[in-house]
Amino acid sequence: MHFKNHTEVGNKAKHLYLLKEWGMDVPDFCVLNFGELRTLLNTQHLPFTSAGIHALEIPDEWIRRIMQELPGCKRFAVRSSTSLEDGSQQSFAGQFSTLLNVPSEGLKAAIRAVWMSVFNAHVSAYRGSENGEIQVSVIVQDCIESEVSGVVFTADPITGDRSVCVVNAVFGMGEGLVSGMLDADMYHIGSQGVLKCALADKHEKLVYNENGGLLKCSLDAEQRKQACMNDQELIKLRETALELQTRFGTPQDIEFCIRNRRVYILQSRPVTSLKSDSEYLVWDNSNIIESYPGITLPLTFSFISPVYSAVYRQLSSVLGIRSDVIEANAYTYDNMLGLLRGRVYYNLYSWYKLLSLLPGYSLNAGFMEKMMGVSERFELKDYQKPSGFREYLNIARMALSMLNNARVLPAMRQKFRSTFYKVLEAHQAIKIDKADAHTCMHAYLKFEQVLAKEWKAPLVNDFFAMIYYGMFQKFVQKNQKFFKHDHNHYLSCSGKVITVEPARLQQVLCKHIQSDSELCGLFSNREAPEILLWIQGHEAHEFSKLFVRYIQLWGDRCFAELKLETVTYRQDPLSFIRILKQTFSQTHQHFQTHDEAAEAPDLPFFKRMMFRFLRRKAIDTVSERENLRYERTRAFAEVRQVFMRLGELLSASGAIEAARDVFYLSKEEVFAYIKGSSIHVNLKALIALRKTEYDAYKTEPEQSPRIRTTGMVYDNLFTEAKTENTSALSGIPCCKGVVRGRVRILNSPEHISDLQGKIMVTMSTDPGWVSVFPLVAGIIVERGSVLSHAAIVSREMNIPCIVGVKHITSHLKDGDLIEMDGLSGLIRIIETQGQN
Repeated sequence: MHFKNHTEVGNKAKHLYLLKEWGMDVPDFCVLNFGELRTLLNTQHLPFTSAGIHALEIPDEWIRRIMQELPGCKRFAVRSSTSLEDGSQQSFAGQFSTLLNVPSEGLKAAIRAVWMSVFNAHVSAYRGSENGEIQVSVIVQDCIESEVSGVVFTADPITGDRSVCVVNAVFGMGEGLVSGMLDADMYHIGSQGVLKCALADKHEKLVYNENGGLLKCSLDAEQRKQACMNDQELIKLRETALELQTRFGTPQDIEFCIRNRRVYILQSRPVTSLKSDSEYLVWDNSNIIESYPGITLPLTFSFISPVYSAVYRQLSSVLGIRSDVIEANAYTYDNMLGLLRGRVYYNLYSWYKLLSLLPGYSLNAGFMEKMMGVSERFELKDYQKPSGFREYLNIARMALSMLNNARVLPAMRQKFRSTFYKVLEAHQAIKIDKADAHTCMHAYLKFEQVLAKEWKAPLVNDFFAMIYYGMFQKFVQKNQKFFKHDHNHYLSCSGKVITVEPARLQQVLCKHIQSDSELCGLFSNREAPEILLWIQGHEAHEFSKLFVRYIQLWGDRCFAELKLETVTYRQDPLSFIRILKQTFSQTHQHFQTHDEAAEAPDLPFFKRMMFRFLRRKAIDTVSERENLRYERTRAFAEVRQVFMRLGELLSASGAIEAARDVFYLSKEEVFAYIKGSSIHVNLKALIALRKTEYDAYKTEPEQSPRIRTTGMVYDNLFTEAKTENTSALSGIPCCKGVVRGRVRILNSPEHISDLQGKIMVTMSTDPGWVSVFPLVAGIIVERGSVLSHAAIVSREMNIPCIVGVKHITSHLKDGDLIEMDGLSGLIRIIETQGQN
């Protein structure tokens, strides 16, 4: 017999031999190859059939040889190995018999059972139309009584994500996992460590039966909730798994077990269900949701998608990327955004691909992740770091470009505003509300050029905002012994953020109402339409003048202001009156400014100069990030007016039912109808179809902030699993302060009664939420980043704030008593609604 013959032993045995060769911890084993079985059958004149195997007499010599090959083994695992198993296309996992905890006296029966399993009916069904003899060898292996068993995939078998390893693990023997008998812990491990851990409620484990085989054993209450593996074990396991992936040249599905803290590899086979790398994408809306919350209609998406492409081409050019490189990556620029189930997402592959065009990709990626609130890096599999002279040339070009941009940024912003105001003035002179369809279309196309070609300054400012903020944060952390406060404290209350101005003017309006008995009675007892009639009939009244001024200045600054379908305060002042009705009687916080000299820490001379420089630059660029967003709001307001006018014209002509139905069309469809190039002229039928689709989207729960897709995107949408409820939650600290109070969960800033002294909890915010901020004691936001709207404005108003708290709106309920710490980012649940 040739127990160590590497040929004709099947894939599983071949892989075990390779694992041993590569120095992996593999339990001792030997193999009875198919040739030995064939010879034995021929000797006993038996056919290779179920009946022949059943009648076969297995010689005692075989068992003696096995015991010699595996000295010291008391219990054995007996399993199959064929050319069909563990292949690149099919795994045949679980199709043939495996017997565990087999005593030496049971080896003959176990070997026979493995050979007999070739003829099982389910094997024939699995093979389908495949014919031919199955050449089965038998692996006899030391059966380790494992404390933990599991499977590790070097790519997510569900989503196809090759940037993570996925581990499923149970206590005891692994048969409970592979058979599906026991619930398993699941871990996702990436380059940065353990990314996600979902612990199962484990009731039982499989252990040795003294008479052979396995039996179930109950777990105690403590072990049921305990993780099977710790972070160190998982990280080490990932390293081993990735080494095997590299050696085999393809993602691997690896069975392992742990005994006395030693990890044994039991087998390794290819993952057969993965798509190719080019088909795998990750979508994230952690940041963009504050601009496009909830459902976004087709017209808005068709407008913003090419604008994103155009402005980021401009930014790339400004940052020194050559024009030929930009054109070579046209597909990337044109696919920065996605629309998934009616919701806008960033295509992370495109964003990271764009960043990889710049020198210092890893550093730039880190800054971007902080700005966008991306919790987990998307690993670019096709990224190749430039080397040699070209890389140094690129770094030099980038450095010179950045230094120049940093120098001229104030002038660039001033020029942008000057150009923007001129174009805005020229566009408003057209009188869109009275224009015909062709005039509206051409006015839009001309105005679009501003958004596409003149939007460099806001993007360059955003780029430096994330750099200066990151540098200032690192400076304060590195020199913490000199500082009494965290970095956010020194950036707060600068008095330079324009977004707080609507809140200031709203406070003035509320004080007028409180101090005037007629106004107080009006807002307390009358509905919004009656109040508006009063304002229109009292134009000379100071309150009416202030109200009209607010609408003129800030009428386009409202919730979801960047969605064209949004009805703004300018279009419907009644909505702003309703906000005043809910807020006029509540106490508003006072706006503050910090005395820079009084706040300055006692630093050595050069550190003090660096502190002042970085603080000034961070405040300047972060404030302007928020301020320049208002110019974007005004630009979108003009586009909204154009399409509202086109909606009115299409409705008047009978092409669509109502003016606002235009938002269910794309801008290309609207313009094609005007020009005569439409391939679908029945717009009513098209809109009816879209309404049905989008109405269904509206009934769905809010989507996960991260979605993974493989292949055709709409065929495979895989969302991140939610974490378990816990009494300790955390997020990104944005403005310090410890607040204990009751929770008020808000989905919109238009339903804000009973906010006084509450901690506001919401999914996301945009500039339209600014009216809410002065009313609350603290702010917690599920989505967002250090440079999101909530973070910037809360710092400016000195309101304790934490953003990026995963699933906080589902963890908490109205009325829960919590404590939040805006310095550490920690949230503690003290009392849930309904407790005494």
